[in-house]
Amino acid sequence: MIDYLLNSQYDERMTTRDEILRLGEELMRMQGFNAFSYYHIADALKVRPAAVHYHFPTKDALALSVINHSREISDAFAEDLALESSPQKRLKKFVQLFSDNAEAGKICLVGATGADFYSFSEDTRAAVKLLVSEIIAWLTVLLQEGRESGDFAFDGTPRTRALLIATNLAASLHMARILGKQEFGRIADQLIKDICISKRSTTKSNSTHKG
Repeated sequence: MIDYLLNSQYDERMTTRDEILRLGEELMRMQGFNAFSYYHIADALKVRPAAVHYHFPTKDALALSVINHSREISDAFAEDLALESSPQKRLKKFVQLFSDNAEAGKICLVGATGADFYSFSEDTRAAVKLLVSEIIAWLTVLLQEGRESGDFAFDGTPRTRALLIATNLAASLHMARILGKQEFGRIADQLIKDICISKRSTTKSNSTHKG
C-alpha cells in the first residue's frame, strides 16, 4: 500500500511524463527530495531539462504528482487485498511491500516525504498527510477486523497498533540500509508474531480445556 507504489506499477508504454514521474519517485526514495535536481532527471532520461519543466513546472509539482499517484495505487492495492478473506494474510502482504523495498535499498515514500516535509508547499504537505492518514485508516480497520475474528491479539486500540506497525516498518527500511537488509526481516517477522494468533494452537488449547 504505502508501496504498491512503494513498487509503483507504471504502464510498459510510458510517456515522457510517466518516465519523469517514475524516476522522481525513485530518486525521492533513494536519495531524498532535496538531493536531486531536474538536471539529474533530464540526464538520466536523455532529454532536455526544458522537457521536465514542461510536464512539471516546479519540483514541488513533481512531488505532488508522485504523492497523488501513490495514493491512487494505494487504493488499488487495498481493493485487491479486499478479495483476501484472511486478516493475517492481508497483513503479511502489506508487510511484503516493505520487504521488497528493503531488498532494493529503498525507503518508503512516507519516510522519504517525512524527512523533507517542510520543503514542500502547503498543498503537497496536505497530500502527504492524506496519504499517511489513508494508510493508517486502512490498517486500523484491518487490525480491528482481525481482533474481532480472533486472528490478532494486541494491547491498546487498533489505531495505536496501526501507528506502531507503520512507523516500525518505515524505520526498519532505514535500518536495513545501514545494518543490512537481513535486519528488516527480523523486525517484520517480530511485528507479525507479536499480534498474530496461531489457529492451530488455539484449537489445541480449546480441545484441552474441553477434556
